[in-house]
Amino acid sequence: MPDVCLACLVCGATQEFAPLFAGCPVCARQGRKAALEVRYPSRCAEVDSSQPGLWKWRSLLPPVRPEAIVSLHEGSTPLLPLPGRGVTRLFVKNETMNPTWAHKDRPNCVTAAVARHFGFRQVVTISTGNHGNSAAAYAAAAGLRCVIFCNAHAPVEQTRLMRHYGAEVFLGGDADRLAAALMARGDWFPALTICPRSGFGSPFGVEGFKTIAFEIFAQLGGRMPDRVFVPASSGDGLYGIAKGFRELVAAGQAPRMPRMIACQTERANFYVEAFREGRRTVRAVHPVETVALSIGDEIGGLPALWAVYDSGGEALEAREEAILAAAREYARMGLAFEPASSAALACARAHPDYGQADETWVLIGSGTAIRWPQTFAADDPGPRHLEPGFADAGAILPPGS
Repeated sequence: MPDVCLACLVCGATQEFAPLFAGCPVCARQGRKAALEVRYPSRCAEVDSSQPGLWKWRSLLPPVRPEAIVSLHEGSTPLLPLPGRGVTRLFVKNETMNPTWAHKDRPNCVTAAVARHFGFRQVVTISTGNHGNSAAAYAAAAGLRCVIFCNAHAPVEQTRLMRHYGAEVFLGGDADRLAAALMARGDWFPALTICPRSGFGSPFGVEGFKTIAFEIFAQLGGRMPDRVFVPASSGDGLYGIAKGFRELVAAGQAPRMPRMIACQTERANFYVEAFREGRRTVRAVHPVETVALSIGDEIGGLPALWAVYDSGGEALEAREEAILAAAREYARMGLAFEPASSAALACARAHPDYGQADETWVLIGSGTAIRWPQTFAADDPGPRHLEPGFADAGAILPPGS
């Protein structure tokens, strides 16, 4: 095997490290769509503090030219202990501390660098919000043109910020077909998922997600967590994190993988349905209407489902009300997570092993609530308005109140 290559997740065939976006060519000749991933020799995850952001893990990231590296000093996000019960040790990885307040900065950091390495000057992506903002920011930092096809329900606050970064934003339409038309031109780099379900995908972005695993392992003092709860839709985040843990095991730094838990809303639960039936394929669910729009896709990629099975994990769902309650619980701890992030807490709290197992659980807090103001507006009566010059604190906050 070459030093670094692309390998098929289905047939195992390897290809050179190159801009291949249609999945495995060997499987394609046999009528299958199969994802490629970046493979490395087994190396220890060592930190190079001279590199910016997540590029401190450069030996286990795609081998781009030094001048292609892009960073907004992403990564190194805190792992915070949460109140729990019993003997379960509960932590949240607060990914809102990334530059655009979401874990999507990690894959887009790598995507922008690989695009520059291969000489591309424009990127295209599909988004409900967080991913588009991150792609726009990193494209701007890299000097790349960025086009984003957005979900028709994406909040205006999200699309305005994308445009503020300089991206060209389009709402609605058939996003997959639009992106495919640009990809067919040959000069657009996809900031898209690993799975080539729609005929195209990218093996590079998930490499950024795997640095979450490296950081968790280091923050736990060189120990693996027992379970990792990941909000899941496209599934790239879950698969990327699992890949990072797998590489730690392959390098002999840890004896086992944690169980990967895919956390979904009951209204977009394609992984849950597949897991319940023991299937290694997913079927679309529709229509999808959910408060957790970041995990509100109709279907996701197979690599995430396979990572659940391969790690001995589970796919779980939470009710919409439980997700919003978890968001409020986080807020009372001083953490403003979006509903999609809160699905991980909702699933963990409802798990029959919560508080019973002598284990360490890590929740992924993937994105910030500030981008989804309309979601929380229904529960907020708003501030109390006072007349100009009103100064009677005792009338509104009597002693002892």
